[in-house]
Amino acid sequence: MGAPERPARIGGRDFVWRLVNFVVAALWIVVAVFHFVDGTFQAAMPGVAILIIAILSILFEFWRPEVILEHCYFLWNFMGRGIFFLLMGCLVMGTRVINYVTSGFAWFFGFLYIILWFTSFTLFPVAVGSRRDLEAQTY
Repeated sequence: MGAPERPARIGGRDFVWRLVNFVVAALWIVVAVFHFVDGTFQAAMPGVAILIIAILSILFEFWRPEVILEHCYFLWNFMGRGIFFLLMGCLVMGTRVINYVTSGFAWFFGFLYIILWFTSFTLFPVAVGSRRDLEAQTY
């Protein structure tokens, strides 16, 4: 039996960031599907990785298991999400127009998230405790 899950609560400002994350992850799924079109194993393997990451990104916008909050805490602050988007933007870069568009979206929002890190905004203030609270929990 796993640890209790925290409910994903969507409110005002959170809705905008979740919508952005959802749209970018949906574009990642489109790019992953185009990786399978080439029909080679070499082209399909990055598509599999992108597809898994995109599906998990969408899933974690609505469902947040405690273990993910503890071990992938970087996804719930702007700096971590921004670096994640920048890395995914590099991963989805390719030769098709959809790859360039998706990379552009990921890089734009990645840099935006990193800039917002230096402001007073928080990504999901209700659903996530502080890092210190998570580290203080006993296992």
